[in-house]
Amino acid sequence: MKRYIFLLGAIVLVSLILSSCAMNVFKGLNTPANIETLSQLAVDESNNGNFKDALSSSAQVLSTVSNSTIPSTNLYNAVALSDASTSARTTLASVTYFLNTTKSTSVALKNAAEAMLNSINGMMGLNAMTLANNFISLYRQSQNVSVSSVSTVDYALVFSAIKLIVSSSHNLQLIQLLEALSSTLNRFDSSNSAWLVSKGIYAALQIPIILFDSNGNGMLDPQDQIFTYLWNRQTNTFKSQLTSADYNGIMNVQLQTYNNIQKSNEVIADLSTALTNLDSGLPSGNTLKNYITELEMAMYLVNAQTISQIRCLGDIQNYISL
Repeated sequence: MKRYIFLLGAIVLVSLILSSCAMNVFKGLNTPANIETLSQLAVDESNNGNFKDALSSSAQVLSTVSNSTIPSTNLYNAVALSDASTSARTTLASVTYFLNTTKSTSVALKNAAEAMLNSINGMMGLNAMTLANNFISLYRQSQNVSVSSVSTVDYALVFSAIKLIVSSSHNLQLIQLLEALSSTLNRFDSSNSAWLVSKGIYAALQIPIILFDSNGNGMLDPQDQIFTYLWNRQTNTFKSQLTSADYNGIMNVQLQTYNNIQKSNEVIADLSTALTNLDSGLPSGNTLKNYITELEMAMYLVNAQTISQIRCLGDIQNYISL
């Protein structure tokens, strides 16, 4: 009897070992041979629009490159929920911190960063080149519009410009991550000026959040004061057009930099980063670059103390027109 029990135990043990080996073999068939292969798979997935898979693969790569300081899962959910979830933004913050502090030269890191940038752009509609072209288009239109008085204001143009800025900004942590990804890609491939343009655009998009985040939750949402004049609360969407009352309201929204030197310094830092990178990344003769040159000259006259004394958007308009 004991021999039968021993034999049965041996059979069960061997079966478990063989089952484990089989499972590992099958797992191996679905797992890239190394982390660099996995990172290239992430790039391919992002290019094909498989953003969830791309971010999942990227998370595994980042976890390996960072020695597990970054979670290997839930990156997709963190991005998707970042406008509403503090824990999601905390996850993104850990990735941002790693990217801003690592000196890794791993090709896998470069590929993962590219896949992440492509995927987040695709999910959130934040492609830097598209945004740059939209800014250029609005800038060209504005050259033919006088804003010296309310009676001459083109409300449709004002609405388009503010809607583009506010709807693109999302939350501060997400935009900081996009800037860090662009900076990482520029570190790996400094000859590609697109990464500089991306970094400049994402640095610029942090400024509206700092200026208009009246409830201090790190994002622009319908609870912030500026949305009072932009948002239709019945349909829970942006208004179809602005009225003169909306325009006056927007011009009188108090900036969060008002009497706040810390936030004013943050605006200066982001503006400096944006202008420096856009100036270096955009080709000569570019319409936006010509405007950036003017802003860089104006920066010599602006400091945090000056910004902190500007109460609202209308005051900025008056300050610029002086």
